[in-house]
Amino acid sequence: MHNILRQYLLAYRNKISNKLFGIVHFPHQGEKNGNILLSFLVDPFTLTPKEHYTDPHSNPWVAMEIARIFSKRGYDIDIINWNNDKFIPRKKYSVCIDLNHNLEKFSKFLDKKCIKIMHATGSYPKFQNHAEEKRVSDIEKRRGVLLPKKRTVPLTNNLKFADFIVGYGNKTVHNTYPTTSSELIPIPIPAMEQYDFPKNKNFESSRKHFLWFGGGGAILKGLDLVVETFASLPHLQLSIIGPSAYEKEFEEIYSKELNLPNITRYERPRINNSGEITVNNKNIIEIFNKCGSVIFLSASEGGSGAVVHAMQAGLYPIITPQSGIDEKAPSIVIENPTIDNIKKTVEDFSNIDPNKLKELSKSTWTFAKKYHTKEAFTKAYESFLDNVVKLK
Repeated sequence: MHNILRQYLLAYRNKISNKLFGIVHFPHQGEKNGNILLSFLVDPFTLTPKEHYTDPHSNPWVAMEIARIFSKRGYDIDIINWNNDKFIPRKKYSVCIDLNHNLEKFSKFLDKKCIKIMHATGSYPKFQNHAEEKRVSDIEKRRGVLLPKKRTVPLTNNLKFADFIVGYGNKTVHNTYPTTSSELIPIPIPAMEQYDFPKNKNFESSRKHFLWFGGGGAILKGLDLVVETFASLPHLQLSIIGPSAYEKEFEEIYSKELNLPNITRYERPRINNSGEITVNNKNIIEIFNKCGSVIFLSASEGGSGAVVHAMQAGLYPIITPQSGIDEKAPSIVIENPTIDNIKKTVEDFSNIDPNKLKELSKSTWTFAKKYHTKEAFTKAYESFLDNVVKLK
């Protein structure tokens, strides 16, 4: 009871602190060793035990887990939103963690001994902006329409001020940074849910049913390419989960394709009051179990949380190298995602032997269970602090 009351007190104190000052706090455990500044997300720290996030994105959990890891080591944590442009550090901080936004500005206020860590959740901004421009240009050539860019990232000099860079993604993603991949410490993106292997799944039918699952930015993430491909394959099914398919300009251009009988759209997934991840009021696992593959052809990503979530249900990934999925993961990688190349890959996959698909599904599920869990993230982050940063 005492612990529950303490959680409520901390949540309400943070609600007020966030409202008035744009900052929240997470206390240390045991003997205090110092202060940490975390430039990430504040909202997760304002929730009472009766409140929960409805968005299953990994960032809220990751922000809380980073704070918990430092707290366990005896540090008080001050947390601001990554886009807070008004905050100025006043305390003596032992470590500052930032999402490629504030390090340059903060550096002149931080103690000289403060360890500055950049937490990279995507490709290098300059690379991503160029990749999106290229994808927008490509669709203009194919469809004759110039679409607005949705995922432009502000350019900063924060990389120059970081003592350490830790981030999601694979070698392709890490090599977009103007540093060697060995200098960027990889951390596996965690899936927010795990599932038992679908033993009774119909692999005969699921090999002909594909899933596109992702966040906003339809063109950067290749949804246009996937929709155009399946529009020419009426004998194959495509389910789409996420906000990209509902972006106004995308809906207008692809209204005909999105209403084809073999293409089904679902809205952004949500966490319901029972803790289940649902889409359009059905458990997302129902859709996963109909599909044999998750197809995601992003031009720039950190390490798709949606894809690794689908992998937890055994969906075999068809991806680009820039999607950020580990090179060791079971997958089909399309280096050059033209419509013709995608079409051939999809058709070949749809004719795979069902028993072989079951084997591939099991290997995918096994990989995700080993590398893309909350426990795997925690283990990797603690190892980073203990063995690379050598935090006392």
